[in-house]
Amino acid sequence: MPPIFIFLLLAVVLSVAAQAQPGQPVVRDEVVRVRLLERKTPRSATVEAVGGPVQVRVGGALLGTLQPGEAATVETARGDVSVRFLGTTETVPKVRFVPHRGAHFRLRAGSVDRTYHGALGVTADGSGARDPLRLINSVRLEDYVSSVVASEYPFREIEGVKAQAVLARTYALRSKGKYGPYDVVDHVSSQVYRGISTETATSRRAAEATRGEVLTYRGNLIEAVYSSSSGGHTADNDAVWNGRPLPYLRGRQDPFDHASPDHEWTTSVNRDRLLRTLSTRYGMTVTGIEIGERSREGRARSIRLLGSRPRSVPANDFRITINGTFGSRLLRSAFFSARREGDRYVFQGRGFGHGVGMSQYGAREQARQGYGYRDILAFYFAETRITQRDEAGTPLYAEAPPQGRRTMPLDPIPVRPASTSEPARPTSPIRTGW
Repeated sequence: MPPIFIFLLLAVVLSVAAQAQPGQPVVRDEVVRVRLLERKTPRSATVEAVGGPVQVRVGGALLGTLQPGEAATVETARGDVSVRFLGTTETVPKVRFVPHRGAHFRLRAGSVDRTYHGALGVTADGSGARDPLRLINSVRLEDYVSSVVASEYPFREIEGVKAQAVLARTYALRSKGKYGPYDVVDHVSSQVYRGISTETATSRRAAEATRGEVLTYRGNLIEAVYSSSSGGHTADNDAVWNGRPLPYLRGRQDPFDHASPDHEWTTSVNRDRLLRTLSTRYGMTVTGIEIGERSREGRARSIRLLGSRPRSVPANDFRITINGTFGSRLLRSAFFSARREGDRYVFQGRGFGHGVGMSQYGAREQARQGYGYRDILAFYFAETRITQRDEAGTPLYAEAPPQGRRTMPLDPIPVRPASTSEPARPTSPIRTGW
């Protein structure tokens, strides 16, 4: 056998042996099912192929293939979905848009216009004529993480971004099956997810650098919660939400949060308007408020509503109610005191969000001081470990060549290569709490 063939054979054998080394984690693509635009309640939407063909499927049947630039319109039809594309209209229980590898789908509904990785399943969310569409994006975990990190964590210090990536991945995997047919929603009730357009070079780098890594406590995925700013002290989980105390979510002093613009704040609101809002929300005539029980670091745990039927309500519920009317920056956290000045209530507080788990501004400051993402996560989540997730792969993209009915392809939409520069981003995290 000539020496060159012996060399090539040896290289192949060594490569296979290297891949089979025991103890090395095997990380495959896992899929996250995200319900899109739940709060928008769209009754119609347009789905367009971008960068390659997108198959239109009902069950195992191929209805047709959209070429780049071609689009389908979907609408609710009394419990079913009406699909109009390529000159035909079909009414089906469910339709699925499955891109070929390298292709994406563009979704337009009302004022929303976004492009996504992965596939899209469409059903009606109910049987009424005016029920909304249920839009579920099946997306690879790392693509999901990259988009979430860019939306939730607007900073560029890479170690802080990597810490956020581990938390975003952990949160998604722990949420598997939470809503039955889907795992998470695309807003702050889960994690903010806006598809491809929000991704940045930094978020992609962080997702890739931490690929498959999750945060665990005694072998189980943790409650991977975070907020914008701790106000100098993180909170015990049971002081904010009902539930048992979690050892890794114990409040602690946070000296790294001082750089947050919301580390300390003062706001005020018209007293009569606030009392009317509370009266409507709680079904009573509220004539005043008092802060009731506080947590050990000073956060309000309960608020006493004075009036016709005095009662106490959880401080977090009070904060969400008030902010729903006056905006999220009125009561930025439950870490506040209140006083009356004439016809106004004045609130003095610290931090932004629920304060449990990681402070995003605190993580940024630690990254600036040279701490790595493992150090950051160890600081905010005591006794936890970063472990590698051995993921089970799920086919996502259509591999067969385009088939089925289609018209002549339109001029393809140019797909710009991923930019190495960072687009304009918000200056503060949008996370205000679950």
